[in-house]
Amino acid sequence: MVLVVKDAQRRFTASPEDAKFDFKSWLKTNLTRPRSAWGDPSRHTAETLRKFVDTLGEKYVAAVASLAASDKWKKKREQWDAWGEEEASGMSEDSRWGLVRRTRRNESFKDAYYSLPSHEAGWKRTKYRPIRWCKEKGLKPRLLGIDCEMCETDQDKRALCGVSVVDEDGKVLLKTLVKPPGKIIDLKKEITGLEEKDVLKSKTTLRDVQDKITALCKPGTVLVGHSLNYDLRALKIDHQPVIDSALLFRYRGLPRATPSLAKLCEVLLDKKMRQGEGGFHDSVEDAQVALDVVLWESRRTEPTHEIDPPAMEIDEKDLCKLFVHRIPRGTSKERIKAIFTPDDQSHIVSVEGEFLGEAGHTAEALRDKKTTACFVTFDDSKRADGAFDRIDTPALNVDAMNRPQKFIEIDSDAVKAIPGKNPRVVVRKMNSTAGGVKRARPSHPNASSTPKEKKKRQRKPKIPLPGDK
Repeated sequence: MVLVVKDAQRRFTASPEDAKFDFKSWLKTNLTRPRSAWGDPSRHTAETLRKFVDTLGEKYVAAVASLAASDKWKKKREQWDAWGEEEASGMSEDSRWGLVRRTRRNESFKDAYYSLPSHEAGWKRTKYRPIRWCKEKGLKPRLLGIDCEMCETDQDKRALCGVSVVDEDGKVLLKTLVKPPGKIIDLKKEITGLEEKDVLKSKTTLRDVQDKITALCKPGTVLVGHSLNYDLRALKIDHQPVIDSALLFRYRGLPRATPSLAKLCEVLLDKKMRQGEGGFHDSVEDAQVALDVVLWESRRTEPTHEIDPPAMEIDEKDLCKLFVHRIPRGTSKERIKAIFTPDDQSHIVSVEGEFLGEAGHTAEALRDKKTTACFVTFDDSKRADGAFDRIDTPALNVDAMNRPQKFIEIDSDAVKAIPGKNPRVVVRKMNSTAGGVKRARPSHPNASSTPKEKKKRQRKPKIPLPGDK
């Protein structure tokens, strides 16, 4: 209920003309002080929140029921998780189940995979089977590599437009284009090489793909991919167990940087990707490489947690640039230039990015998207470094590749800023630094600084598995 009311509050903030979503105004009309002044929905009783939700219409009433059912499903999964994390005595561990556990131990796992909105309409859940349950049933993990092509439509910024599934023997179980809902805004042709006419010609729908993939997901099936959570979001499928190659490896000395699939392929498999004509992304290749990387790691006697970071080779002309990103769409070039001192502004050669007034960049098109980025080029590298140093802000740190960056608040007409919280753009240097700016290195996701407490042994839950009646 709280989530639904908070969603209504966000809708009112974005569109103040729609007064029915104004929870605070409703409180003042229907409650007395002090409760009428409590803007946080979590402070109110379920009865109060229900009365407000009832005024929003059937869609929101249904959303409450859907979230309540989802909450029960998640609690079921938590109970089976607690039991499933314990090892059954005397049972050996298949190395591939070990990689499932390693994925789950990563500190990013829950945010990536347990936040999938599978309670929403259009989503499909597979039957949940914990590793321990599979092992007790004698099921060996069956690995399927999966990768999706995505595009932007007027209904979905990451709409599915293609998908491939391969098995451990290299057999392609599924490869198809998918007709996305709505009008295609950006097919990302420079990445995929796809033609719009081919995508629109496809008779395959998202529902067709969901049915085919969930039919493949028998008990013991492990889906494998690189940042697989994004593919599952595009497919609108909630499945466990998974192995995510992006959560298995990291760069040595750069704990916040995630190696790309192409880099893992080059370092671990000793081959290069994107060697086909045009160098375009190929979903079959990506699905197969992610699977090959996982199979390679499963055969290792010692885990490979870290690989050497890529050499930072910066073209001399790029040292004259500063990279500005997280810019609200529709922000003008002049507003970006104003980040710098007047003297530094006089030495700006160009500002290259998506801005209002340029070909195809209308206010409506740009404001539908959240952020953009640009390069600000100066006379020379010394001026670029000085301009960065002279930006008046204490918010200085480094990005995942140890490149210095600063956060600057800007007032922008392109977005409706929350009072006291203007958008923050990020200005980043092009070169990495080994010293000066430092960030505390977090511990390895699988490491622990304190001894583990002995857990009370979990009993096998006397409730159906999630997905079973």
